[in-house]
Amino acid sequence: MKASILSVLIIILSILKSFGQEKIWTKQSKISEVITFEKKINSKAEFLPQGVFLTKEYYPLASIHVVTDPVIIKRKPTAYLPVYTHYFYTPGDSVLRFVLYDWEKGLYENSLDEQKIWKEELDKLEAYKKEYVRIKRILLVEFGLAKSADESPKIIDSESGNYLDQTTLWENDNIHAELNLIFSETTHRVRLTLYWKN
Repeated sequence: MKASILSVLIIILSILKSFGQEKIWTKQSKISEVITFEKKINSKAEFLPQGVFLTKEYYPLASIHVVTDPVIIKRKPTAYLPVYTHYFYTPGDSVLRFVLYDWEKGLYENSLDEQKIWKEELDKLEAYKKEYVRIKRILLVEFGLAKSADESPKIIDSESGNYLDQTTLWENDNIHAELNLIFSETTHRVRLTLYWKN
C-alpha cells in the first residue's frame, strides 16, 4: 500500500516539475504580462519577426476579435522538441485572444533547411508520440479531464497524402484547448491551440 502511494506521489511530482519547466501560458491577460512571463523564462528570449495569418479554422472568433500579428518566441527544448510560442491579441485593448504553441523542429527555417529536417525527422515518430504524451500530462494538470481524446494516432486521408493525427480536446464555457500530434512526410509537430470564448 505504501509503495503504491509513493509511486503516485512520484508521478504527480514529476508532472508538476514538467509543468513548471514547460511554462505554458493559459490565462487571458494583457500581452504585456505575457511578454514579462517569457522574459522571466529567458531574459534573452528569441523574439521572431514573422507575420502569421490566423484563419477561422483555428480561431472561430476571428471576425469578432481581429488580432494583430502574434508575438512569437522561440524556446529551447525541454525534452526533444523546441517550442515556438505565438500570442495573438487585439490591438485596441492588448488582450490576449489566441495562443498557439508549436513543438517542432525547423519552424520558420529556409526551405532547404526545412527539407533536410523533414528527412531527419521521418523515422522519429516514437519521439513525437512521447512528446505528445508528456505535454498532454502537463495540460491535464492545468485543464483537468479532456472532453475527448484519441487513444493513439490515426491515419487521415488528404489530397496531399496520408498523415497521422492524434487529438485531445478540452472545452468548456470559457475556453477551447486542443492538442494535436501531426506526423507526415513534410510536417512533424505537436501543437496546442488555445482560445477564450469571451
